[in-house]
Amino acid sequence: MADAFTGTAALADQVKAAYDRTAFMALRKGAVYDQFARVKPGNVTSPGSSVSFLFWADLSTATATLSETVDVDAVALSDSLVTITPAEHGNAVLTTVRVKVNTFVVGFDPAVANIVAYNMLDSLETLAQEALETGATTTTVDAGAEGSLTAADVMTLNKLREQVAILRGANVAPVAGPNYAVITHPDVLYDVMVASASTDWAAFQQRQDGQGWLAGEVSRAAGLSFIESSRGAINVNGGSSNVDTYSTYILGQDALGKAEPIPGHIVVGPVTDHLMRFAPIGWHAYLAYATIRSGAARNLIAASSIGTN
Repeated sequence: MADAFTGTAALADQVKAAYDRTAFMALRKGAVYDQFARVKPGNVTSPGSSVSFLFWADLSTATATLSETVDVDAVALSDSLVTITPAEHGNAVLTTVRVKVNTFVVGFDPAVANIVAYNMLDSLETLAQEALETGATTTTVDAGAEGSLTAADVMTLNKLREQVAILRGANVAPVAGPNYAVITHPDVLYDVMVASASTDWAAFQQRQDGQGWLAGEVSRAAGLSFIESSRGAINVNGGSSNVDTYSTYILGQDALGKAEPIPGHIVVGPVTDHLMRFAPIGWHAYLAYATIRSGAARNLIAASSIGTN
């Protein structure tokens, strides 16, 4: 008589699929935009529905010679306001006591808090990016309409050098030592580096720890600190023949402002149901971003050779 094996088929009730009890988070974008915001703090002059930034205007140059016996005519000082109107933003999740008891995941509550916290970062970064998209001075790599860009109209280092010249000609102060910041999509930076490889690749200084680099910064060249972010605006089919177009932001000081009566923060809501089974957690902010010096924020639109063309 043949042997009877006691294997996985015989003991199927005892053999189950195994799961790693440590759950992994989704792939995430880093935070880069908020670091350039000039913040108007919450202790404003008075309660109100908006917050204003005050800018002085310089006097016109006085180059005429003075008469020995005639007094000068006094001129008036002038100023201007840029107003940002904060709005409330937030999100929340509501977990039940049953899912907490039944889940196999280790550290369920910390994972939920982590997801909510990242949603706050992601949402506020998107608001900052949208403010630049709306308020920056926009042009394209061929100086034409965005809709006419073709797959060949990619970003080059020389095109970015033109933007540096415009900012310097307008007396815009840089933001990172002598450098302006350029926030660009990885697809666009690929084209810049490929086009520069045979001519001035040495101009790209690779990141080294301890140099005090900006968040997201990957290299420096041509008076620019290059910051990669996949959060940059992509206009699907924005160019000619369904070519996707990308926004690249070149920033000097005071490009971006933020009015922030209530900064973004995590809120652990009260458990209010009769049996205390429903636990809320979320985030809340009362703020707004806006471009406060359009001359200090440039948006250069290009296609990419590795984009959807």
